[in-house]
Amino acid sequence: MTLSANGSKGKNDGDAIVPIWRRPSDLLYVLWYFNFFFSVTFTDIHNFTASFMGLEVHELENRVNMVWPPRVLTDLYFKWARTVDPLLYENPMWWQVMEWINLLTLMPYSFLAMYGFIRGSNWLRMPGIITNSWTWYSLMLCIFATLYGHNRTQDVPMFLAIYVPFLVFPMCLVWRFWQDKPFSQSTMYNRSGLQRFVDFIVVVSMIVTFGVYFYYIQIWIRTHTPFLDEVLGHLPAAATQAAAAATGVKVDL
Repeated sequence: MTLSANGSKGKNDGDAIVPIWRRPSDLLYVLWYFNFFFSVTFTDIHNFTASFMGLEVHELENRVNMVWPPRVLTDLYFKWARTVDPLLYENPMWWQVMEWINLLTLMPYSFLAMYGFIRGSNWLRMPGIITNSWTWYSLMLCIFATLYGHNRTQDVPMFLAIYVPFLVFPMCLVWRFWQDKPFSQSTMYNRSGLQRFVDFIVVVSMIVTFGVYFYYIQIWIRTHTPFLDEVLGHLPAAATQAAAAATGVKVDL
């Protein structure tokens, strides 16, 4: 503790929180938690719902009275199950247990973590280590069951591109949370040369992982949603026409 000018006690400068604009790499973690939150609330919820209602998950495919998620995402979900991830259709009991944990614990924590990373909340540390350890362990089960189980994926590159990030980011997050008070100046500004080197490797790994992840996602979505691919294909021409209209230049397309 330090004494202020009026003699009152204040926080040690080393305990001050580093603002988010001085730790831009943490925005990658915010993006990851948003992705995790989306994947649970819009896709994994199908397996949770089937378990909750006592149905086989494929019985949800043609139900028209589902309140959530939107029908377009349900259609994409079952296309994904048929083409890449057959374990979603099988929905064994151990998978159902995982989805209950995802929805009731990891999903709320992901929402809090997005806020906590931006805010710089040191209380994220221990829950973060626990939840990411669980995520890494559960994804190891999912990946090996789908690659070597009795109902294997038909598209190994796509499957690995989408699910390996769920192994990479938990390891990166455990490293980020490893030291006490991960968002404090005393932790972030007093790192050894080895720690800074590992920090660099972690950031590069996250950027590369995100690049591969979103590249394969857009390939799959454009393959299985022709109307979207057509819209995206017309965007460059539409942009050119808009620019021509704004400048008064005639452009032949």
